[in-house]
Amino acid sequence: MESVEIEIVGKKYRFRTDSPDQIKESAAHLNSLLNDITAKYGIIDSKDSLVLAAMDLADKLFQITEESSRLRQEMDELHSKISSFFVDVVDN
Repeated sequence: MESVEIEIVGKKYRFRTDSPDQIKESAAHLNSLLNDITAKYGIIDSKDSLVLAAMDLADKLFQITEESSRLRQEMDELHSKISSFFVDVVDN
């Protein structure tokens, strides 16, 4: 594990991770999101910005989870159809 230091809203945090580049990329994304929220809504309080960013990220996670479930269901249905097709071909 490597130690990596990132900065969020002017405060430094240190993480131990196997993926330092991913942590840095995530921090950059969060800082960008926070800057966008601050500019868009004129928010000065970093806690308010963090709450809005958390809500934005939670919403995206929820959407991705829903889409993933839908795609899994479609894949299961396709797998079932393909399996049925091969069973029909082998039986004939």
